[in-house]
Amino acid sequence: MKIFQFACAAIDITPSVGIHMGGYWGRRSGATHIHDRLMAKALVCELGEERVVILTVDLVALGADAVRAIRMTVTRDTGIAGAAIMICASHTHAGPLTIPYRGMGEIDKSYLTRVEAALVELVVTATAKMRPGRLGYARRDVQIGFNRRARRREAAGPVISHAHVLRFESDEGAGATLFQHACHPVVLGGDNHQISGDFVGAAVRCVEQMTGEPALFVNGACGDINPSTTGGSFEEVEVLGSKLGQAVLEGVADADILATPVLSYVQERVDLPLIDPPTRLRAEAEKVVLQLKAKLVHEGNIWARRVPEARLEWAEAMLALARSGNGRGRSQVFEIQGIGLGEMVLLGLEGEIFARYQLDLEAEWGSVIACGFANGCIGYVPTADEYPLGGYEVDDAYKVYPNVQMIGPASEELIRNRTGALIARLRAGVH
Repeated sequence: MKIFQFACAAIDITPSVGIHMGGYWGRRSGATHIHDRLMAKALVCELGEERVVILTVDLVALGADAVRAIRMTVTRDTGIAGAAIMICASHTHAGPLTIPYRGMGEIDKSYLTRVEAALVELVVTATAKMRPGRLGYARRDVQIGFNRRARRREAAGPVISHAHVLRFESDEGAGATLFQHACHPVVLGGDNHQISGDFVGAAVRCVEQMTGEPALFVNGACGDINPSTTGGSFEEVEVLGSKLGQAVLEGVADADILATPVLSYVQERVDLPLIDPPTRLRAEAEKVVLQLKAKLVHEGNIWARRVPEARLEWAEAMLALARSGNGRGRSQVFEIQGIGLGEMVLLGLEGEIFARYQLDLEAEWGSVIACGFANGCIGYVPTADEYPLGGYEVDDAYKVYPNVQMIGPASEELIRNRTGALIARLRAGVH
């Protein structure tokens, strides 16, 4: 008889003061203080010869290249398949810059290398201390956010009003808790220059203090969900984090034990269509406007210049595509990954996914936990009905990302079809 086993490991990945921060345009400096520590954690599960890994990091995001490198090294050192390794960022906007957002500064490559090595070390450490256990699950009502695009629609807009709680228990040592909730970690605003996990860090600390065991957070489909307080204080971070943490603790207390007859994993990459560039004339006009704005702050300090220069950089790249004619019919690679713990599926999606995706997946498939910012981040992933409404997530945010073009509304159907097929494969136990 195959025995379900698991192990958890954690490591501090707090950067040094001075590092450039990710998540907001317009900061005045790098990090000035460390308010709370940033952590990376690994949860490894085993059943017979199958092993799967969930890695979590208190970072705004990791790029697909970094994820690929981590997976390759873990496979080399442990034999665990790359497709069985999911890497989820919390998306805290109070952490270091770890993907090349335009206009936010420079990535500290030595820090990023340190994070990559730490994640590999975590998996190696965890695999050396596996112990028999069982898996429980609970879903608890809790809402700390709202749909930030509500003003663009007649209705309030979809919102996530629950948390998923996976409880790993063992008779031979400490257990672990993995929980998911969908909300942007932006209680702290762009004027904050202190390193922090935002409400995520506070929620994790709340759970760990009460259980005496490690807790891991994965964000959900929070692309259009903000916390009830933004631009707030560290006191407000603790209030919202504690609210989420208390709901998770309720789930820990009465989680239902699940059967885990199989561990399974599936990884797919989908080519999402990009919106074609504008006409050459329109692209040239936009470049001229942004060029003038950049000149107006030319004499300012380097931090004041970053945003207009970043916008100009994007406009120049878009104009080049418009002139060349090569920007039409292009696509963006998007990873979808599933890890099956029996009937429970953790679904990794590479971006800032809109809440409607998660709600519809749960309604159709039941025991599915959507994991946003998983294995990279291509930017915002709206549902098709959001494009006519416009707004930051549709019209502007992609200019921050390394991409030049935004994914198009036809992406929704591709994502829904492929996620459905992937979940069906997992439920059938097929890699």
